[in-house]
Amino acid sequence: MAAALANTVPSGRLDPLEVDIAPDDDLPHYDSPDYEPMTAPQYDEAEAQLPLHCYHLRQIDRKQQIFVPFGPSANASYKMANQGTFRLFSKKPEIQLIRTATEGGVEDPVASINLDKDGPLPWRPRANFSHFGSNSTTVHTMESRNFSDWTIDIAGTPYIWVLGGRPISLSLRTQNSDFVIARFTYSSQGTLATGGAEVGELSIYRDQLSVDRDGIEKIMCGVLVAVLHFKKMGRHYWNDPGSDSAAHAQMRGQSLAGAWLPMPAQTPQMLGRHSSV
Repeated sequence: MAAALANTVPSGRLDPLEVDIAPDDDLPHYDSPDYEPMTAPQYDEAEAQLPLHCYHLRQIDRKQQIFVPFGPSANASYKMANQGTFRLFSKKPEIQLIRTATEGGVEDPVASINLDKDGPLPWRPRANFSHFGSNSTTVHTMESRNFSDWTIDIAGTPYIWVLGGRPISLSLRTQNSDFVIARFTYSSQGTLATGGAEVGELSIYRDQLSVDRDGIEKIMCGVLVAVLHFKKMGRHYWNDPGSDSAAHAQMRGQSLAGAWLPMPAQTPQMLGRHSSV
């Protein structure tokens, strides 16, 4: 038996470099004029135009709003609780964003938001929010130099929420791009909505910022800052359902900054996700 086992032990290791295999002459070298690199899969632009997540922002009462998800994605709802303006001795933030689980009704605070009323000169609208992420807490500052558009820095990337028209909306993009990452479109009642009516619709598209829950929540914080600031300043926005604004509500593109209320004659038509305007 021992002799039989001994005969099965190899006498030496096989060196892969010593394997005598002829090269495949059918494959052209990359320097050859016949060489063609593998082509990337076809890019489906229509799929990129579809929102990754959609939420209705509803006005529950004077101090509460809620982001309600709709569509195929089963996302959690997010409640915005406004603590009010009389907070002289309160340590609570002015606004809290709270995640509500789909099952069990468990509430989890995910961000605190404050509108800065005493910033340095030159004075301009400013705000900041602290996001309680899955790994760490991050603080983000926002400001509106032209009193319409809001800039924000996230992970070293400068973003801007741009107020535009047709339809009246807020569009998020990086400062050096016309590629829209998210758009909040005001409803027919807009900031005058009450009793659970819809303030607007938030559509979030596929981007490196929106691939995880932390990024989605930062998008929500940013749009809440802009929407609430305009409302506090008495700047109420809505879209007339009888006009062509409603027909363009689902389209994407660059929205240029307008006046307090962007007028159709002063703003471009929606041109899709990429815009040359």
